Amino acid sequence: MDEPGVTAPLTGAHDPAEARSRASTAESAQHDEGSADARPFTYSGVFSPHGWHDSTTNSSTREAATDKALHASASAIEAVTRMAGKRVAEGSIVVHGHSGLHEIGSSALGRSHMSSSLCADGLSSDEDDSSSQGDDETDSDSESYEGLAVDDINETYDHSLPEYVSNADPYTQRIYLDEEGITIHVQGMSYSSLGLWLYGLAGLLSCGIVTLLCRWVPRWRIRWTMKRALLGEADFAIIVDEFGAISIEPIQRRGYGGTLESIFGSLTRKGPLNGRSDDVVRSLSMFTHRYYRFVYHPYLEKFLPNTCWMDSAWTRVPAAMRTGLTYDIRDLRKTIFGENNIDIKEKSIVMLLFDEVLNPFYVFQAGSVILWCFDDYYYYASCILLISVSGIVETLVETRRNTRKIREMAHFTCPVRVLRDGSWREGSAEDLLPGDVFELVPSMHVLPCDAVLLEGDCIVNESMLTGESVPVAKVPVVPAVFGKMRLASSTFGSDIAKHVLFSGTKLVRVKKTSQGFGGNRWLDLEQRTAMGTPARATAMVLRTGFNTTKGALIRSILFPRPNKFKFYDDSFRFIGVLAGIAVLGFLASIGNFLRLGLNARIITVRALDLITVVVPPALPATMSIGVSFALARLRKRHIYCISPTRINVCGKINVMCFDKTGTLTEEGLDVLGVCTVDYDACKFVGLQEKPHLLPVGFPSVPTAPSSAFSSVGSSYAMGLPGGLADLDRSSSMTAPRRAVDPSKLCALHALTTCHAVKLVDGKLVGDPLDVKMFESTGWILEEGEDYTGVPAPRSAPAPRSSAAIGHMATGIAASIIQAAGKSAMPVPAAVRPPYSDRFSLDGAGGANVYELGIIRTFDFSAALRRQSVVAKRLGARYNEVYVKGAPEAIRELCFSDTIPRDFDRTLLEYTNHGYRVIALAGKSLKMSWPKLQRLKRDAVEQDLIFLGFLVFENKLKPTTAPVLDELRGAKIRQIMCTGDNVLTAISVGRECRMVPEDMRVFVPRLIRRKEVVPMPTATANSADEGSCGNSSGGSGNSSSGDVRAMVVWEDSSDEMRVLDPYTLEPRLATSQVKERLVTSDVAETSEEMERQQQHYFNWLHNYTDVDMSLATSGDYCVAVTGEVFRYMMDEAPDMTIGRMLMRAAIYARMSPDEKAELVERLQAIGYCTGFCGDGANDCGALRAADVGLSLSEAEASVAAPFTSHSTDIQCVLEVIREGRAALVTSFSCFKYMALYSIIQFTSVSMLYEFGGGLGDFQFLYIDLFIIVPLAIFMGRTPAFHRIMPKRPTANLMSKKVLTSLFGQIIINSSIQAIVFRLVKQSDHYSPPAREDPNDRDTLLIRSFENTALFLASSFQYILVACVFSIGPPYRQSNLRNYGFMITCSLLVLFTLFLTLNPNSWANRVFELIDISTGFRRTLVVWAAVNFGLSSVGERWVFPWLAPTAAKFGRVARYLVRRHVLRNTRHYYSKVSRMEDGSTHDPATGTYGRAPATPSKPRFELRAGESGSAIGSSSATINGAEADMACPVGGGDLEDGRSPPSWEDIARKTDSKPYKRILREMGIPAWY
Repeated sequence: MDEPGVTAPLTGAHDPAEARSRASTAESAQHDEGSADARPFTYSGVFSPHGWHDSTTNSSTREAATDKALHASASAIEAVTRMAGKRVAEGSIVVHGHSGLHEIGSSALGRSHMSSSLCADGLSSDEDDSSSQGDDETDSDSESYEGLAVDDINETYDHSLPEYVSNADPYTQRIYLDEEGITIHVQGMSYSSLGLWLYGLAGLLSCGIVTLLCRWVPRWRIRWTMKRALLGEADFAIIVDEFGAISIEPIQRRGYGGTLESIFGSLTRKGPLNGRSDDVVRSLSMFTHRYYRFVYHPYLEKFLPNTCWMDSAWTRVPAAMRTGLTYDIRDLRKTIFGENNIDIKEKSIVMLLFDEVLNPFYVFQAGSVILWCFDDYYYYASCILLISVSGIVETLVETRRNTRKIREMAHFTCPVRVLRDGSWREGSAEDLLPGDVFELVPSMHVLPCDAVLLEGDCIVNESMLTGESVPVAKVPVVPAVFGKMRLASSTFGSDIAKHVLFSGTKLVRVKKTSQGFGGNRWLDLEQRTAMGTPARATAMVLRTGFNTTKGALIRSILFPRPNKFKFYDDSFRFIGVLAGIAVLGFLASIGNFLRLGLNARIITVRALDLITVVVPPALPATMSIGVSFALARLRKRHIYCISPTRINVCGKINVMCFDKTGTLTEEGLDVLGVCTVDYDACKFVGLQEKPHLLPVGFPSVPTAPSSAFSSVGSSYAMGLPGGLADLDRSSSMTAPRRAVDPSKLCALHALTTCHAVKLVDGKLVGDPLDVKMFESTGWILEEGEDYTGVPAPRSAPAPRSSAAIGHMATGIAASIIQAAGKSAMPVPAAVRPPYSDRFSLDGAGGANVYELGIIRTFDFSAALRRQSVVAKRLGARYNEVYVKGAPEAIRELCFSDTIPRDFDRTLLEYTNHGYRVIALAGKSLKMSWPKLQRLKRDAVEQDLIFLGFLVFENKLKPTTAPVLDELRGAKIRQIMCTGDNVLTAISVGRECRMVPEDMRVFVPRLIRRKEVVPMPTATANSADEGSCGNSSGGSGNSSSGDVRAMVVWEDSSDEMRVLDPYTLEPRLATSQVKERLVTSDVAETSEEMERQQQHYFNWLHNYTDVDMSLATSGDYCVAVTGEVFRYMMDEAPDMTIGRMLMRAAIYARMSPDEKAELVERLQAIGYCTGFCGDGANDCGALRAADVGLSLSEAEASVAAPFTSHSTDIQCVLEVIREGRAALVTSFSCFKYMALYSIIQFTSVSMLYEFGGGLGDFQFLYIDLFIIVPLAIFMGRTPAFHRIMPKRPTANLMSKKVLTSLFGQIIINSSIQAIVFRLVKQSDHYSPPAREDPNDRDTLLIRSFENTALFLASSFQYILVACVFSIGPPYRQSNLRNYGFMITCSLLVLFTLFLTLNPNSWANRVFELIDISTGFRRTLVVWAAVNFGLSSVGERWVFPWLAPTAAKFGRVARYLVRRHVLRNTRHYYSKVSRMEDGSTHDPATGTYGRAPATPSKPRFELRAGESGSAIGSSSATINGAEADMACPVGGGDLEDGRSPPSWEDIARKTDSKPYKRILREMGIPAWY
């Protein structure tokens, strides 16, 4: 029978086992089918005359099928729908079905391609030229175009993904939340009737105590009241995360009538259950956890989050997405996704009050108040009750305020125009659902959802996401994007993000100048405009509500990830210790009261009261005082924090990573000048410091005839002396050699067109580097306007303008060329020099017209490290391609004939001076407009002509060097992590003193095998095999045992110095043979790669010596490039990686993902890592770091837990200072509250000896007038103005903290014991006696002992606060904390007054008795002694005692372990020696060994050996066991090493891996 709730055309399963068996069978069938027919399915795109097709389908069949589709009737559409998901025989059309296909109109399905509306024959002059110049244009129809050659993701999937694997246990499952990076465990549970009845009875009989305990420990309530149930039948989902937090979420069931695919999207089209995608599901089971919605899959038998939902039609029929949703589809999707709002649940006042009152802290307070009332402490109980009620009210008000603030920030709605059932309708943004198409208008200031741009151009401000307020341009989406999207992640890569509009970001500008990939097919959906532009800017909804990026930000604020700081866990463990002490005191007091003959009531009340004394109720609250004050001080400096618990972590930072551009250096770069190329001399021309003076024409070309550039066989082109080909072969190792003609290109054109600058309200906006570059030219940027004029009839051809044919449309006109009724795409922007007239189609622009139109832009890619544009000059018969990017990346794309001989020398000169160098290149291209719009990026960015260098001056920020100096003085390691050139980064590092001037810097070279280096290709077809600029990294696949690459470390200023590739040990060359061993960065074959490695390592071992002076001083570091970092992470051994991480001060050419991985690697070896960046490309690293600090104008961003409005790194010092101050304050407050409870416990315990105790007003004075104000004002001490080298203790259970705490307990308890004994020897002393000897119901308050202990303990509370309130080096002097000093002074004076000048009023209120004057003075003396002992102990004795005791403990453990080891292994060692054939000497009783064979004097690495063997030890003896086997001070060990000394034994074991590496490499301990 069928699955419950599912109507399936196939046989269903009635139990989980049968369902799993069916899934396994389906998977096997899918595998068999794939084996029989392994032909891939590809989408050729809407621009070609064929749609989805089999790769073997012939063209005539495709054309016939296309014509048939163009004229399909409604009945044909229904037939296609019925054939959904079925594959037909070879040679026929394959149509992938879709349950929602009926929503696509006949006009949408009737076209599978964009017609020739993109001016297929509009630029006729260009096409004529292209036909005659076959070498300059590749016009093959089979050419692969960007966005069109997409793998069919419906047929390719990862079998191991949880979305396709059936649940092994139908009762439980694990779900990985990609956004939060945690795994949750879900278990199905239902109520047990018997368990519920017993639970209610137990709660009733215990007066609610059982219910309260089960509320605090939900695991008990779950086990008591619930039973396990199948996930599909359960009533509740019990969720346990990695940190042990438990949540109980009710499972909701709703009626449904849609297909399985409508619930889980494209997932059902892949995997073993793809045949079930059209099954109808009658009911849904779902639950919500942390605003994630999970839906039950009836066949996989587990819950899946709806965050990864994607409509399969987006990849199967992408052109149909522009038609929007129908109302039927809308209703189904609303059931799955709900409304598009980020609605945070706000609890009612009653619920908040209920939750707060039942908090264990307030329950303990309530019990204490009741207990005190029974003991007649009415005044004290009333005050505590009043304070508790005030605290509850304040918490309620603050919670409501914060919740409403977050709700106001999260909630947003606006009116939108949405396309439903083919008609545009007004609606609310809350009604938007994934797949909806809505209109973008300028009045929509904030985007209400995550969406992809379909038509038009947008500029948005994404500071909410990245922390960077630089406007970002968005371009229409292409079909390939949907195949790469992973909607489970809130962020996308740059290649996808440029098409995505993120929720919560601000819409700066919207225009309707760009068509979508649907072309005329989409234009025909609206009333066509006269200029052929879209009638409106449109976008399609991707994600809504909490699934959006804004929802992820709100979720991260509501549910911050627990940090690794264990202070709070340790504090509650110590509270448990105090509770244990309280229990012991409770038992001891009961025995004492029984001895005294007190009645049961007083025994019970007083014994329980002792627990309230030992465990102070205010302890948890006082520990957060330091954090609260630190946050307030940071807010005053415009530093905001969304994760307050990270404040204490800031005090532990020992390595700080910085981005370079915009962080260490100024955000805006100044253009230093442009270096152009003299092609006759094959070298650079001098620097032109004023780019606007560059020639507007074309560069000087060699004096050879122009035919030389078109004839490869000419003698000039073939390399005669002085010609273009007469170049050093090493100048470009990978680029092909070919004679080219640079006469059609201009460096000034590259500066004016190759950018992403936009015009908003008359201002240039965009990347600061692009803006500076364009402003330096003095040219004018004009962008096309929106064209919303009178629509042109669809059937009538547009008027033909002969003046416009073959010319570039420009400026305000944005010229949409129309010829023969076929419209061309509009030009997004045009540039012109200031002296040029503006072009006009009516000829009124004047004769002096010079304009460049930017036809197509390929945005900057961090992975490719370049950006490119296609432009056309007005009146020209060819297009111009310009590319700019990293010099090493551009060099690989250029013909070697155009690379100047002094390329390396010039680049080295500028980068060594700290300048940022951008390479410029270009080429001419004859190609029609439609083909340009379809051309892939790889085909554009190849076979280039090198044009020159653009040099920027990147100035340091004024505060950079002083901040780094202070960090260095504080022994906090600094690392630069940038995407810039490695030599530029080294220069900036030396300038800011991150790298000292006298420190040697070693730079790596990655020697790679040619097969793993993607090479530039000459045709567009071959470009599909890989990006020609993706050679960095050298991570191609190779067979096992092949040598793929090796790293050579060379001194940047001395070629004779190198590093051992394995140990990174400095070596000094004794021979120059190295220069002949490594001749190239690329080996032609595997054999050559292996031979180079063998020769290099043989030379390294035989012709270099260890540089002892450098190795001893350790005064060197390494600069790591991105490709070397990637190679080392993938291939190098862990020891080498660890040493590289410890030695590296510069990381250059790092991608955003590599920055995040670097942070994680540093954390893995034990560092507490901070990262400071501008938030743009650093989001991953900022979030991965223990402390991420974003320099941004946003008050809160998802980029980092800390955000600073300041643009310099001074904020790093502030955060570290406040972190250390908050950490020290938290420890001080905890120690003070713990000691306060022990002091009071000691006083009460001594008074219990004779049935006495403290009075009501005595408790009131101690707790409210001494403890509370001192604890509050203690945290107000500001942070110290300097960061000292020694970091504060971060472990509450450390020996240093525990030694201090227990030492103070001993001192203060001893003083109380002395006072307790001395008072009995004072004058006029009388033993405590009751007024009524028969009174056994009350404690004796008025006594000499009570008075003495109360006065002595009052001094102790005050003076201990002064001792624990630490000043320098983490906080300023207590003298600067005026509130604390005034409070302490007043309390000391008042206590002295009570002690030295008693009066009847004080004696009556505090229930004191008159004691002798001499003893009062004695009390003051002992108070001073107490303060002196506590101060000396806290400052000198306890800090020395803690490590000394630890050393003696380690020595004792060593001796015990050695004794046990020697006794246990004696027998086994004797047997081992006998088996080894060792000779035994009866005279000495020892075993002898044969002398070791002398080592071979010359090292030789043979074929098949790894170079990593160098530097590794062949010894396999366990060092620890060998050390223990030999007595201290005896002879050498068996492996030749010296035995350990007592100092070595007593040394603390390195708990952090980086400390062990530091000791092994001899690096200073703070590095």
